[in-house]
Amino acid sequence: MIDLKAITISEGAAGMRSQIEGLANLICNSYRNFDVQIKPFFKNLPIQLIPASANAYQNIDQIKIQSKVLVISCGKKSVKASIYLKKKFKGLVFNIHIQDPKSNHDLFDLIISPEHDRLKKPNSISTLLALHNINFDLNKKKTNSINFIIGGSNKYFKFNEETQNKILNDIYFLSEISSVNVIPSRRTPSEFIKNLSMLKNHNIKLFTNLFDPVTYGNLLSESNMQIVTWDSISMISEAISSETGTFLYEFEEDSCPKRYQLFHQMVKQKGFIKSFSRKMKPYTVSMSSYNSELKSKILNKIKSNLWFKNSVS
Repeated sequence: MIDLKAITISEGAAGMRSQIEGLANLICNSYRNFDVQIKPFFKNLPIQLIPASANAYQNIDQIKIQSKVLVISCGKKSVKASIYLKKKFKGLVFNIHIQDPKSNHDLFDLIISPEHDRLKKPNSISTLLALHNINFDLNKKKTNSINFIIGGSNKYFKFNEETQNKILNDIYFLSEISSVNVIPSRRTPSEFIKNLSMLKNHNIKLFTNLFDPVTYGNLLSESNMQIVTWDSISMISEAISSETGTFLYEFEEDSCPKRYQLFHQMVKQKGFIKSFSRKMKPYTVSMSSYNSELKSKILNKIKSNLWFKNSVS
């Protein structure tokens, strides 16, 4: 058993926090979070123009490192913070960045990026699913209910009125045969939520502001089927990880970018997800092998590094 400790750093956004905590939970015995605050002058600069210096951050010098530790980072604003900490605390830091840092890859001990990004470097590992910090109760008794996890507009999808009406119609249809838990995201239009609440169907339960990892994980664990819109790789990954049979809800097909299409294709080929239809039936998947293999792959990379070898010699 390797005793690994970590400092996780990000700009504090929920999605980034979920990924760094997900990795820390997977490989570490303990970790502490730190939200870096970049100075206003550097906030909107390309990552290449942000210096790997304490001068770029308001609070980076609050991080004190006295023994060997992993520094796990995610997000543009934490890239140069990770590089700075590795330079400052020579020999003590093994730095891991989640997603392509869009910077000199050699300045990181390990980069973990999605397979669909196709980053191939000696110090990189690819993952099929996005890392996350959602906790699931895999022994929870299933209820006769369907989760419908809904995203919203982003730079690829408009989530237009036609899409919203299509989803509303399918929710109403499903509510005639089962209880439906509707779980919107921060991107879900308020008008859609308003229209949904007007359906006045006792079989439709709306869960807004469901951002606690434990509560969200319990809800995903107890339903016997779930549907997730295909506009978010993170939401799809979380749904699959619950081991509840998950169905992919497609819309605005002409707007779907190629890397999303590649991801959708790969998770379908693995049998992790199926396409939505009104005739869907419950099924389950096991993620234990996937999680175990990913953990071993990451730990083997760490153990093969001189940073680790010197710490146990």
